[in-house]
Order: sequence, then structure tokens, then C-alpha cells
Amino acid sequence: MPQRKGKRRWYDNIFGGDFFPPARPIRVEDGIQSRSKQGAFAANWWAKRWLAVLEGYGLGSRLQRGRSYARSGQVLSIDVRPGLVQARVQGSRPRPYAVDIRVSLLSDKEWTRALDAISQQAIFAARLLDSDMPQEIETAFNEAGVALFPARMQDIQTRCSCPDSSNPCKHIAAVHYLLGEQFDQDPFLIFTLRGRTREQVIEALRMRRAAAAADSSEGDAALDTGTPALSLNDQIADFWGGALEWSPPLIGAPDVEAAVLRRLGAPPANLKQPLASLYKAMTVHVKLKTAGDDETPQ
Repeated sequence: MPQRKGKRRWYDNIFGGDFFPPARPIRVEDGIQSRSKQGAFAANWWAKRWLAVLEGYGLGSRLQRGRSYARSGQVLSIDVRPGLVQARVQGSRPRPYAVDIRVSLLSDKEWTRALDAISQQAIFAARLLDSDMPQEIETAFNEAGVALFPARMQDIQTRCSCPDSSNPCKHIAAVHYLLGEQFDQDPFLIFTLRGRTREQVIEALRMRRAAAAADSSEGDAALDTGTPALSLNDQIADFWGGALEWSPPLIGAPDVEAAVLRRLGAPPANLKQPLASLYKAMTVHVKLKTAGDDETPQ
């Protein structure tokens, strides 16, 4: 039985994509602590989209071990800059492994088209400032002919200094998972990886909105005749083409007596007559008031 179990472990290592037997990593105390202790690493749609790229590689057991590394704090540091993620991961050797994840940058023309598209909706900038990325932004990118998220394996290049010849390895997977958690908190990280920082994106959107507002003001100015606008009080006398003749409203008894009671249905027996008398008295009272008589009917 032990021999069979050993053969099974060797088989899993080879066909799971790992060419080195599992080694126990050196535990660290000051690593990045994952918020996820079990289950999914991402809650928001944009973070899930990022992790879907990694999971699309078909890494087998390396994904499971990468999640274990991420949750046990083996990733020491992560630095995100335009087009590049650099991280340090503590493995089984004394010296931490260096991990690089490179993401294809969007060109200036692609960014111009994408920003033009998302600037059409002011709500996009407002939600981004609130650390929320509306899913419609991805649609705006697509309509501009630009992919916000890496769509192909060729869009992401990974490297690790560990001896494992498999790429991505478990150390790269661990960094990728923790990036997914960071994306949950800061959706601008995906913009950074594609070549624009948070400040650059917001400033570009503000400039486009300001330009649109200026164009609107110029259009209003073109319609200005130069004549000062009159206040509402100055226009009341001629607002309807002249003074309106006042005529008193016609108030009379209803065509159907106690119509409301009839529409609502018969009330309880002990209320039918009092309510009918009340409605009749109200009619008499209003008619007298309209005629200028202050006498109140009993």
C-alpha cells in the first residue's frame, strides 16, 4: 500500500503539471495575509474576471497549492505598476523567489478611444471614485474596440525564479490570487496594469466632461439675443396674453347623493344613516358658504 500511494503521488505531480515533488515552504510571520480563508478569493465581478484568466490556464494542483501559499502568508510583497507586477514569495529555500507578471499595455490610441467611450456616462466617473466599477465600463471598452481585461494567455507573461520549470508555478498563482483580492478593494489596479493610473484616468474623464460642458455653454450662448431676460414677476401680466377674467367656480349639489358611500359599498348598519346625513349636511354647508351666508346648518 505505501508503495502504491507513492506511485500515485508521482503520477499526480507529473500529470498535474508539476515536475518537482511538493516541498514544505519556510513559514514566515510578516507575509501578506489573505482575507479569504476558504472559498473564492474575489467578490466583485472585475476581480473574478482577473482570476478567470489564471484559472483558464488549467494548472491542476498548482492552483490549489497557490491558494494555500496565498492564504498562509507566503507572499511577502506585491508592487503594482503600469504593465508590471513584481512580488516576492517565500518558498522552501531560504531566499524568497522573485515573481514577475507582465500585462500588455494599451496603446495611447486605444486609451483615447476607451476614455472617450466611458466619458459619455458621468455615472462611470462617480462610481469609480467610490471604488466601484460598473460592469457597463467593460461594454464601453468593447464598443471602442479595446479589451479592458487580458483576453488571451499571450496578454500575460509570467516569470518566477523558483526551480520549477512549469509556468505559471504555484508562486505565481499565489500572487495572482492576492491580486484578485486587491482588485476587490481598488478597481483602478486593472487600469494601472493596462497603462493608466487612477489619477490619469480620473483627470482624463474630468477634462472630457469639462469640454462637453463648455461646448454646451457655447451652444447656449449662440442662442442668446443680447436682450436681458425679464423676471417672472415682470411677465405675469402678459404671461397668458393679457389679464385673465375671473369667474367663480360652479358649486352645486352632487348629481348622485352620497356617491362616495355608494361607491365604497354599504357601511355597517349603525353608520349608514349618520354618514348619509353628514354628506347631505356638508353639501348644504358649502352652498351656504359660497353664497356668503355664515349660518352653519345643524
